Amino acid sequence: MTSDSGVGLTVVAVLALGYGVVNTASGVLALLSAVGVASLVLAFAQAALGVLLVPAGVGVALRAPWGRRLGIVALGGLAVVQLLPLLSGATFAVPLAGILLSATCALYLLLAGEAFGTDDGRVLTEETNPHEFVR
Repeated sequence: MTSDSGVGLTVVAVLALGYGVVNTASGVLALLSAVGVASLVLAFAQAALGVLLVPAGVGVALRAPWGRRLGIVALGGLAVVQLLPLLSGATFAVPLAGILLSATCALYLLLAGEAFGTDDGRVLTEETNPHEFVR
C-alpha cells in the first residue's frame, strides 16, 4: 500500500463518518416533517444510509474489507437517493456537492481494493490460465 492510498482512505473514512452523521440527522428531520409517501421513503432511505455510513467509516479507517463494501453501498446509495428528487421532477434544487462527494468516495473505495488486502497474490501465467487457447 502506498502512502497516497493511506491518506486517501483516511480522508474517505473521515468524510464517511461526518457525512453519515449529517445525513442521519437530516434524514430524521425530514422524517419528522414528511408530507407524502415519496418524501417519507426518501427521508427514511437517507437516514438509514447515513446510519450505515458511520460503521463504514470506521471499517474504512481500520482497512477492513467489510468497511469497504459497506462504504461503497452506503455512499453509492446516498448519491442515488439525493439524485431521485431531480429525476422525479419534484424539485429543481439538487445538492450537487453531496452527489459528487458520495459518488467520488464510492468510486475511490471501489478502485482501492488492494489497500484492503483483497488481492490474493495469485499470478496468471501460461500454466495457470485455464482459458488459454491451445492449437
